[in-house]
Amino acid sequence: MSQLVLYMVKYENDQKRAMVKNPDMRDRAAIHRKAIADFGGRPIAQFGSYGEYDMVYIYEMPDDAALVANLHLTDSFGLAKYSKAIPLMDMEDFVRSMALADETPTDYSPAGE
Repeated sequence: MSQLVLYMVKYENDQKRAMVKNPDMRDRAAIHRKAIADFGGRPIAQFGSYGEYDMVYIYEMPDDAALVANLHLTDSFGLAKYSKAIPLMDMEDFVRSMALADETPTDYSPAGE
């Protein structure tokens, strides 16, 4: 089953400095699209940002193993101060998950109750 993901990254200052100085390294989205495709994925959207994160990507990977392998590789280069990968689901599945939460018998409760 394919996995949709929102990936946000804040680059290390030395990496950002290298991107500023080297025109071939500025379009990180182009580089990331290639890496996603190398793992059988499909880029959906890429955006530059400012503030807490420098880049935001939405993409689809063929499965969890391909997604995590791509993230391992990205992390191993030490490009980012930090990053966050958030699994995404379509609204139909999200709504179905709400119904499942309501319908599933459980003794789970908040710690304060």
